[in-house]
Amino acid sequence: MKIDTARNIFGGMLAALCLGLLAHPVMAQKFHCEADTTKAMEIIREFHNPGGDPAKICGPVASRLVGVPYVQVTKEDSLGVAEIRLDGFDDFSFVNMVAALAKTATSPGHSRAKDLEMALEKLTFRRGEADGFPSRMVYGGDWIVDNRARGNVKELTEDFSNNFKTKSLDYVGRHRDEYVALKDSATYERQRMVEFGYRTFKIPHMKRESSEWKQVGPEIQDGDLIMLLTPEPDRDVWEMGYVVRRDDGLHFIHASERDGKVVEEPEVLGRYIKRHAKEVYGWRWIRIL
Repeated sequence: MKIDTARNIFGGMLAALCLGLLAHPVMAQKFHCEADTTKAMEIIREFHNPGGDPAKICGPVASRLVGVPYVQVTKEDSLGVAEIRLDGFDDFSFVNMVAALAKTATSPGHSRAKDLEMALEKLTFRRGEADGFPSRMVYGGDWIVDNRARGNVKELTEDFSNNFKTKSLDYVGRHRDEYVALKDSATYERQRMVEFGYRTFKIPHMKRESSEWKQVGPEIQDGDLIMLLTPEPDRDVWEMGYVVRRDDGLHFIHASERDGKVVEEPEVLGRYIKRHAKEVYGWRWIRIL
């Protein structure tokens, strides 16, 4: 009788586990599809250089992704899962994927898809721990502070500038209807609590025209990450992406919502910033480590 009871209990637990897995298949799924994972591993093998400098290959990796469609990855994320997907990017998912590919390609030993998954998670989530949508970093300043503290990036902005602005970063919480995850009240409250800590967020920046200064321009490396800053009061980044050095100067590669895809801007960075002077008051300068 005791054996039958134990069997029933175990059977019930197993059934509940299976039902749970079937009911939430996406929660454990970090690989978008086999084709995307295969393509990601091909890129890693192409740039494989154990012990190398990830910053030096961010530019070439970003170039390989030009033309990929723009998709509202962050706004459509309902669970807080960073998928390995190369079929579509928004600005943040593009920046994170390029950095994760570069870091995986230069990590010691043989690189596996699991290594890319871990690298992407460490870049995407606060403290490198996926804990639902509110743990996903959706502000540039938050992303820099957290990843700098964990040795993933170096910020060069303050080495060349003393300028800064103070903002309250609460765009996501104030635009709840734009984010699928925030339909859930508990998730929304957690997000609001996160943003409560950003009431007086200090944002260092370079002046708009400084990318063309003699003491700055030559110091920007191929593959450096640039965040163009918006004057809007409740968020910090207008666009972000990587720069590549061409014969005529630095060009900006980013996931462009306007163009509907990842693009390399045809004009040099300085002219691009000047043309968008109404949308950009300055920029931040980061290097992947």
